[in-house]
Amino acid sequence: VTREMLPRIRKVNLAAQFHIVGRAPTVELRALDDRDGVRVCAEVSAAQPFLAAADVVVAPLRIARGIQNKVLEGMAMGKAVVASPQAMEGIDATAAREVLVADGPEALAEAVCRAVDREAGAALGRHARQRIVADWDWSASLRRLGAFVDA
Repeated sequence: VTREMLPRIRKVNLAAQFHIVGRAPTVELRALDDRDGVRVCAEVSAAQPFLAAADVVVAPLRIARGIQNKVLEGMAMGKAVVASPQAMEGIDATAAREVLVADGPEALAEAVCRAVDREAGAALGRHARQRIVADWDWSASLRRLGAFVDA
């Protein structure tokens, strides 16, 4: 996906870089490190510094198991998030308002180019943060727990 997305994104933003952050990247991903604006950062102690530095958080997962915390963390940090449908499974967010959901390298690259726009990206990030506060902060979680216990 990186090889297919980054050239498309660079047509809009020549300085674009793609940082792959995660536990146990494959040999194929590791081979991309330090090539043409790609950094592979494995076994990091915390993803938050990388997310904080990002203009856009991209989750182009083809297979996802469970809720993707990096998506939630990016949204909580008020970042524009671009994700595949698989990465959004289990996350209640409004597509095109709180996150951009796209399937396939071309659509993902197009969505990243939209999210890089300062005004559009800021609006996405603001709405994403509002969604997280509404659905995931302690008071919202405790309300759901209380409703479950009452039932």
